[in-house]
Order: sequence, then structure tokens, then C-alpha cells
Amino acid sequence: MLLSAHNGHVGYLATDPVMYPTTQGVFLRNALGRDYVAIGFTFDRGSFLTAATFGGAWDKVTVPAATPDMQEYTLDRVRYRDYYLDLRTLPAAGRAWLNTPRPVYEAGSSFKNDPLPTLAIGQAYDILIHLDQVHAATKL
Repeated sequence: MLLSAHNGHVGYLATDPVMYPTTQGVFLRNALGRDYVAIGFTFDRGSFLTAATFGGAWDKVTVPAATPDMQEYTLDRVRYRDYYLDLRTLPAAGRAWLNTPRPVYEAGSSFKNDPLPTLAIGQAYDILIHLDQVHAATKL
């Protein structure tokens, strides 16, 4: 079975723990154990639809390439343009780097960029899909 939802719901950590102290991913892991696998997405740059405030109108937002302090900056420096990574099998150095909270692009039902939220990606997901560039959906 596949559950498709925003990173902040399917993962084990939220970038806004006040709003989401316990994510869907935590409830699912507690219910299903290791049979639940959280897959998160990151991207280096691009456009997406989001609201300026929670519950507001959805508009296109474009963000530049990630800056050196962001998780996505280093993730985008590997030799593959788009790839997936099983975070459960990382060597200790990679795990330590991804377990450190850093700023991330959190493109969901609302988007804030001042400041960007932080997340320890290695603690939030089991598998990560990284895309070099994203494009906003077309509103119908």
C-alpha cells in the first residue's frame, strides 16, 4: 500500500513541531513497525504551488538554488541529477551529516522562507528522493 502525503506528514519529524508534535509517520511506524517506510522528497530549486499563509490562496512560488547552509545544497552536489537514497544503509559519516538539523525547502500547503525551517533529514525519513529542479503544477 502507498500513502501519498506531504513530507511533514509521512516522515517522523515535522519542521513545525508545535503544529505537528506527532506526525502521521510516527503513528504509522508505531502501528506497523518496520513495515512502514517513510519516503521524503528534497529539491535544489524550482517552482511549486503553495499558500503564503495556512489556508490562503494557492499561488506559484519560485525558489533559487539552495545555499551552502541548506541540506539540499550538498544533496544536489552528487554526480546524479535526480536520485533516491536509502538512508537506512548510509555509512556513519553520511548518517551523522544528515542527522544534523539544517535549513530545508519545505514546500507544502504553506511556505515560509524567512527563516527557512530546519530538519534533520536522516531522522525524518527512511528513503530520500532528491530532485535537481521542480516545476509547479498547472492550476485547472
